[in-house]
Amino acid sequence: MKKQWIWLCILVLVLNAGIVQATPQRIVSLAPSITENLFALGVGERIVGVTSWCDYPEEARSRTIIGDAMNLNVELLLSLEPDLVVGDSTLVHSHLERLEELGISTFVVGPRTVSEVQESLIDLGEAVGAKEKGEELASSMELRLAELTGNVRRSEKIRVFMEVWNEPLMTAGPGSFMDELIVLAGGENIAGDAPTPWPVFSEELVIERDPEVVILTSFNLEEALGRPAWQVTTAMKNGDVYEVNPDLYSRTTPRLLDALAELIEILDAIGQ
Repeated sequence: MKKQWIWLCILVLVLNAGIVQATPQRIVSLAPSITENLFALGVGERIVGVTSWCDYPEEARSRTIIGDAMNLNVELLLSLEPDLVVGDSTLVHSHLERLEELGISTFVVGPRTVSEVQESLIDLGEAVGAKEKGEELASSMELRLAELTGNVRRSEKIRVFMEVWNEPLMTAGPGSFMDELIVLAGGENIAGDAPTPWPVFSEELVIERDPEVVILTSFNLEEALGRPAWQVTTAMKNGDVYEVNPDLYSRTTPRLLDALAELIEILDAIGQ
């Protein structure tokens, strides 16, 4: 009986050791939004590698840069000896497959809506041993979202053009989180019927649909204001062209709600 008890204790110790080892201690992030979310989950100290675009929070800049989504330095990544690599399903799918073939554990995220961001925080939290924090972040996002949208009441929607890039002219279409932000803020996305989430859009169609507000996410305010053909639009006539921080609008993190708050404020000012 005593011998059986000793072996049982040894078995428990082994199992516990396995559980501890299962929690990743060396994480590589392959996207700025993932890096930001990992820090929000409280595991930033475990991040050993990031992409060249990972610049928030400031502490992320001190991590080893292993390239970007288009040019990943796999050799450098492997030298960091990660026990988990986290990537975005739409950007680095092929890289993740290659890493899995090399025996590296990977985790994939790909939220496309605010609610999916909440879900991904819980899933990512569970993957890195911070599920409770993930649930806490998701819950706080839910509460803030309800608070922000609860005060949005407009009899008429404000026509919005969200410019993602200027050459070629790209915007946010249906199925994108930017489109969702416009709708949640009480606006009407003039590209809401586009065939893809991130379409190339014609200048002629922008002018025809006459946006009341233009949101720029690529730091090109001077260039946009100088477009001769756009001067007939309501947005240009009224001076309602706004240059915003693209990180808030383009990264699937809790800061998307900062973008929503800003967008609500912009549309409220126009609607008065």
